Parts: sequence; structure tokens; C-alpha cells
Amino acid sequence: MQLPVSENDPVSSSGNIQEPAWFNLSRWDRIVCFGVCLASAVVFFTLCFALFPVLILKPKKFAVLWSVGSLLFVISFGCLQGPVNYIVHLFSANRILFTITYFGAIILTLTASLFLRNTLLTILACGLQVIAALWYTVSYFPFGSQGLRLASRLGARQVNSWLDQ
Repeated sequence: MQLPVSENDPVSSSGNIQEPAWFNLSRWDRIVCFGVCLASAVVFFTLCFALFPVLILKPKKFAVLWSVGSLLFVISFGCLQGPVNYIVHLFSANRILFTITYFGAIILTLTASLFLRNTLLTILACGLQVIAALWYTVSYFPFGSQGLRLASRLGARQVNSWLDQ
């Protein structure tokens, strides 16, 4: 037996968390917000790759562009799914490790590049951020995590065979 749901109840009958009134967007608004944020993220990532020969000499600028693109990428899915539902999803048991790693890498990258101005730490943090972004992307594909584990094992074997020679 299901209890009736009142208007003020934060959980809807579908099991999703209802968002505050100021988060309520129509489906079209969510799709537009998703498209704008995702397109903006693609622009930032494209700038990173297009200007890579120039930015390789200025890794701090590359790191900032990449971090902004990463944040826009994550925000785009928050717009599509709804901010509250997406935050609940990101902090769920099977996503908490990713969330801590990904956002920690973004914060570390921005801190190292903007405040500490440490080039080596910026490069390391940006590398961690790229790995976390790949992990995030692959984890949503069917059998993506298993494929990633298989590829990493094969890659590790190949590196070991090169080192043994």
C-alpha cells in the first residue's frame, strides 16, 4: 500500500526527488540548458586541443580551459536530469568514489594553476582529471567498466613486455 503524496512531499510517486519550485524547468528548458552547456564544454575542449601546441608551453592556461570544460560537461547532465536528482545520483554509493576523484581533481587543478602557480602539480592534476573524465564517460556505457579494466590489463602487460626486453 502506498501512502498518498502531498504537494509538499519531497519524494514524488515515481521515486524521484521533487525539486524546489525555482529548479522546475520544462523538458524543453532542460534540453536547451543541456545543449548549451554541452556545446560550451565541447568549445572549451576543442580550444584545448586546437591550441595544444601553444598551450603546451603554458600548461596552466590549458588546465584552466580543460577544467571549465569539465565543469560545463558535468553541469550539462545536471541540467538534463535535474540538479537535485543529479546531485543525489553523484553521491550515491556506486558514484561517490568518482565524484570525490573528479571534483577533487578539478579543484586541485584550479588550485595548482591559479593560486599555487605550480606547473608540475598542475600537469599532474590535469592528468588525473583527464583519467577521471574518461572513467566517468566509460562508466555509462554498457560493459564500459569491464572493457576499461580489460584494456588497462592488456596495456599493463604490453608495458611490462617492453620493460622486460
